[in-house]
This record gives sequence, C-alpha cells and structure tokens, in this order.
Amino acid sequence: MKKLKNIVILCVMITVGLFCLAGCSSSSDNVDGKLELDSAMELKYAQNFSVDCYKGGYKIITLKDGSRYLTVPEGKSVPENLDADLVVLQLPLSNVCLGSTSAASLMTGIDALDAVTLTTQSRDSWYIDEVGAAMDSGQIAYIGKYDTPDYEMLAAQQPQLLIYSGMLDTHPEVSDKFKELGLNYLVDRSSDEQHPLARVEWVKLFGILFDKETEAQALFEEQEKVVDAIKAEPTGKTVLAFYRTTKGDCYVRNAGDYLPRMIDLAGGTYTPGDLKPDEGGTTKMDSETFYQTAVNADYIIYIDFSSTEQITKLDELVAKDPIFADLKAVKNKTVWSTRQDFWQVTATLGNMISDINTAITATDNSHDELTYLYRLQ
Repeated sequence: MKKLKNIVILCVMITVGLFCLAGCSSSSDNVDGKLELDSAMELKYAQNFSVDCYKGGYKIITLKDGSRYLTVPEGKSVPENLDADLVVLQLPLSNVCLGSTSAASLMTGIDALDAVTLTTQSRDSWYIDEVGAAMDSGQIAYIGKYDTPDYEMLAAQQPQLLIYSGMLDTHPEVSDKFKELGLNYLVDRSSDEQHPLARVEWVKLFGILFDKETEAQALFEEQEKVVDAIKAEPTGKTVLAFYRTTKGDCYVRNAGDYLPRMIDLAGGTYTPGDLKPDEGGTTKMDSETFYQTAVNADYIIYIDFSSTEQITKLDELVAKDPIFADLKAVKNKTVWSTRQDFWQVTATLGNMISDINTAITATDNSHDELTYLYRLQ
C-alpha cells in the first residue's frame, strides 16, 4: 500500500475564515464544563456522520445510526446533565481497539496509529505496513476475531474506545457484551458511503478523535485535488468490476456502488449501468448470466480476494471458467486486477481513481504495473 508520508499541511496556509468553514473553530477556549453551540463542521461528501462544534473545543459527533459522541478536550471538564445516550470520550485517546481496516487506513494517513493498542485483525491479514510493524513491535496486540474477541483481555486492558466496522451489526451479542463491560464503541460507517471521496472524508471524524484535525483536512484536500486533477473526459470505454468465488459464482458491483463511481470519475462508463443503480454492494450471477453481462465490456477490473493464489495471467483467469476466454476484455488483454490491499485502502482512494484512469487511457504497455492495479498478461 502506498502510504501518505510527510503530508504538506495546506490548511495552515489558508485563512482562518476558510479553515473554520472546513472544520470547527476554536473560539472561546476559556469555556469549560458547558456546551455552547458554536458552529457545524462543513462536510462536502460524507452522508453518514455530522459534527456540531461547541465553544471551548467540545464537539458532538452524530452517526447516521443515531449514536452520538461528545469529545471533551484535554484538561476540560465533562459538562453536567448530558443526554443519557451521549457517549463521553475524554481526550486524548491513547488506548484504542481497532476493528476496522478503513479506519486503520485513515488513521495511518494522519499519523494517529500510536493511539491503537489492540486489534481484531490477525497479523497476516494486514496489508498496511505501519499496522504490521506496530504488531511486530508489540505496540498493538491481537485480541481475537471481531465476533469472538478475548473479553477477559478487553476487561483487563479497558480500551477507551473500540472502533469496529459495520460487521458488528450482525453480531449484537458482541456489542451487548461491550456494554456489559462498560466499554465505549463506535461503528465506522465509512464503507456505507457511496461516493469515494465521502469515504475519505471520514478522516475528519478521526482527526477529531485523535487531535489531528489539521492533518485530516490536509489529507482530504490532497485526495480531492488528485481527483480534480484527472479532469477525465468520458472515454466511451465501458468498464465492469467483479470477483469470482471458489464455488464459481460471480459477484458484479452494483451500479450504485462506490467502485463504479470511481470508474466514472476516472473517465470510464460503468457497465452494467442499470444494475441496481441505487444500491451499493454486489449482485450474484451464475457464469452464463455473467457472460451475457460482461462479454462486450472494454475493460474488466478483477477484484482479487485471495491472499495465497493471486492471479497474474489471463490463462489463470480463464482456468477458473473457460467461458471467460470469449470476453472482449480477455481477448484484448484489457483485464486489470486489484492488489491484495484493495479493501484496506481508504485514505488514498483518489490515487486509486487516478490509477483506473491510467489503466483505461494508456495507449501502450508502459503502465502495466500501477500502485493499486496490474494488468493480467
């Protein structure tokens, strides 16, 4: 994974007024122990969270699922008579359990990983180098899978916050146990966002949690500029994205998903454009249905989930199902595969869009190896 290192902090060079529009002002720092509404954070793309900013640096984060979090600045008092549903997070956070790879990518992008002490992902499942190094050094310990964590270890460690992915929704018994243990948790809903830059914009939420708001704004603006710089004119090239299971089923990304949106931003035309245009995720197809759907696509992006058998050749793809040999993209050698870190890339989705643009506009083989994609030979 390509990391964002030594980010140029653009926000410090803009005016205070413009910064306040993008984030939260820090007016009336002398306010302590009470909530006086100051402003709301401007969000350009994200739909699944909002932030109300209060004088003295207090902030209330509200997620689309209804959960709310009050961040209390270091050295400030917790206001009295708060709503019962408001989760209080006393900053700074330095003992966090991480169960979301998207959050890990965004936190790594703003150098906030040093606040993480626990994770629900095993060492061999991480493709973010910084997380792997932190686990190797002992800074981050593995506590078991997200649905079967070591509760005794959690009770002993008492993390200030557990950051989980939306998979927690399917295991209410886990969140119930967190409540029983008196542990605060937050569900990272960035993966529910349909616009790729909305997913990146979640970095602003983590910037609040880890006192990295300036860095978060700079990261977001940098990725937005990468996308703006593409200035992709429609190429007229159709692009399909899918993955195949070992059972032979093909899963095609729905037209309303964030990946087709990335393809559109890169200058491609997603096909099939009428496949559930209002829904994210995928649609399962048998091989015959998939063939009819994909046969005339100019380009194919193959999403590779395998950690041990990553394919590099067209023959390997065809070996999975001989029907693939008759696809236009296979015949023209315009099939690209994602790399293994695909699902752990959130902080640099703008750069991935740039890679897609290169893949569908390159006129020779000089770009067979990109940061996030490679061409099947």
